[in-house]
Amino acid sequence: MKRLTGPSPARGPETGPLAPESPGEPPPVAYPPAPSRALGKRLSPTDRDTLVAAFNAGASQQHLATEYGISIRSVKRLVHGNSNRPQATNNRLTPDQRHTIVRAYATVGTTQAELARAYGVDISTIKRILREHR
Repeated sequence: MKRLTGPSPARGPETGPLAPESPGEPPPVAYPPAPSRALGKRLSPTDRDTLVAAFNAGASQQHLATEYGISIRSVKRLVHGNSNRPQATNNRLTPDQRHTIVRAYATVGTTQAELARAYGVDISTIKRILREHR
């Protein structure tokens, strides 16, 4: 292998693309610009609603990811995000139930664990309700 000494040869049509500071046309772009990575720009609100509805109807995450051209992780973010939380609203306690819990704990002496089992919630929920009432 021959080692070059001295100044490097000038760039041009014979030796390669022009340097960025040299006059002339810029080198051609090898790849087109990448599409936007933001999920909000790739899916319209209608597409998001349709995707969430399909998931709630039983479609697999893999199928939805393939159909919409997004990753499974993006599907998970959409269906478990703040906009789609049916599991959080289905087991919500009504104000009457909260009042009954407070009254049963204070007067009857029902334990927090018994109340949690009776209402189908975690004991931390009962503790929070009792703390908020004080």
